[in-house]
Amino acid sequence: MPGRTVPMRSQHTVAVINSSGRQASSFIRTASAVGWNVRAQLRNRVGTIAEEVCSLPNVITFEGELEDKVLIDELFQGCDLAFINTTHWGDEIAIGCALVNAAKKAGVRHYIYSSMPDHSEFGYDALPMWASKKMIEKYIRKIQLPATFLYTGIYHNNFTSLNYPLFRMELLDNGSFVWQAPFEPDAELPWLDAEHDVGPAVLQILKQGPQTWKGKR
Repeated sequence: MPGRTVPMRSQHTVAVINSSGRQASSFIRTASAVGWNVRAQLRNRVGTIAEEVCSLPNVITFEGELEDKVLIDELFQGCDLAFINTTHWGDEIAIGCALVNAAKKAGVRHYIYSSMPDHSEFGYDALPMWASKKMIEKYIRKIQLPATFLYTGIYHNNFTSLNYPLFRMELLDNGSFVWQAPFEPDAELPWLDAEHDVGPAVLQILKQGPQTWKGKR
């Protein structure tokens, strides 16, 4: 179902999935602001971010699950670019490969995929929610879709928004925080402000194009 749009066209139309997520919504805000046309998939319209995405100019939304191949084909119609971040909802690998196939069929000329490493390649136990992304990355490379692979760091706001032991900060009376995590005190961690950093970075990669970024991480 289409969201609110304005009669403005640009030379670019971008497909995005899981559009209420932090990475996707960051990019959609940025792309919408510069006049790019966005075709955005949402599982539903529930929540502040989903409502915001549906209200942005130059954005058409598609509500439904990514197991729906008809929805996927419709999503990529007329798109020359894509920013895709799969999640664990459903069979991530099957969905990821179906998205890649639909993008290639639609003639997408630059596909940015938010990937992750497979720790089993380095002698460690694989992390299920990461290893599946690497398998999708390998499939993208296999079919030679012009693609770039985004590897993000640790989201800053995970430590104030998720009530998990690893992602929990305790606010002290003096205004400071205590954070306990299983890392060495001097370990360097790759922090990321997902809401503000992902969108502008992805936009610049897409502007520079596959001639600069094809196959790179």
